[in-house]
Amino acid sequence: MKLGVLKAYKFRIYPNGQQKQFFIETFGCVRFTYNQLLKAKMDELANKEVKLGLTPAKLKKDYPFLKETDSLALANAQRNLERAFRNYFQKRAGFPKMKTKKSIWQSYTTNNQQHTIYFVEDQLKLPKLKSLVPVKQHRAIKGTIKSATISAKNGTEFYVSILCLEEVEPLPKKQQKIALIFDPQLLVQANHSLPVACTHALATLQKLARAENKLTIKAKAVKRKKILLNNARNYQKQKGKVAKLYRLHGCQKREYIDQMSYHLVKQYDTIYIEKISEDAQVSGNYTISDWHQFVRKMQYKAKWYGKELHFVALSATDNRKMPELLAQMGS
Repeated sequence: MKLGVLKAYKFRIYPNGQQKQFFIETFGCVRFTYNQLLKAKMDELANKEVKLGLTPAKLKKDYPFLKETDSLALANAQRNLERAFRNYFQKRAGFPKMKTKKSIWQSYTTNNQQHTIYFVEDQLKLPKLKSLVPVKQHRAIKGTIKSATISAKNGTEFYVSILCLEEVEPLPKKQQKIALIFDPQLLVQANHSLPVACTHALATLQKLARAENKLTIKAKAVKRKKILLNNARNYQKQKGKVAKLYRLHGCQKREYIDQMSYHLVKQYDTIYIEKISEDAQVSGNYTISDWHQFVRKMQYKAKWYGKELHFVALSATDNRKMPELLAQMGS
């Protein structure tokens, strides 16, 4: 039986100058709308009075510049704020904060209504934009497009995340099971051989260590010469190399987690996985955050493809050897 699931695809986009300006203005309008709605809600909570809430439509009357942007993006800003308050009142998150233009990442979400978001070969059509945006589409999209989220890093790197409704068929059963525990150096350790290696991420990590060492040496040299770091060209050049390697390593880790989680769900019907608390302290190539990202992907992929996932809590003071722990989890 096929299962309808929401699946996201993220691509790099290359907007021209006019399109960049549109995106940046939309980011600002969405941020402004969110903050205005948040202020109104805070006033309502402070006065303990239930009022007719402020809406993007009402804001447009006082701030006509909002009429020039994508109305769906403003409506989604309101929905995001409502979701933030639900999470706050249900004690799943802190009190919502104001958005700032100083944030590295800016974004907005728009919906696909009557075929307003679609691809034309390697170009993307978005609401309110008459021209198509070039996209580096490295894989084909399946299913029906529900929404698109445009994001930008420092106003220079632009991306789009396409959310689709797809039908996924359960994977065939192989009557196999496996036990997985967290490994700070390799991310995953198992009682069977793993189908995917993380050689690229580890190689990049070694390059990153050498690059950071060079950066430290250059910083000391600049300090001896009594030059400001901002004015040291060689130091800034090396700093850029370090930042590039950090981005590459992050992408490689995410790719490795994606591939590993899919292949494990494809190959095994029953999966036992270690449960680790958020505040656990470890040091190594991979963090607890990486492990939780891996676990989240295992959860929804196991649900998609009809596989079983069981959590096992292991004691941090357990001194037995790793093979014995894995054997216990998989027994």
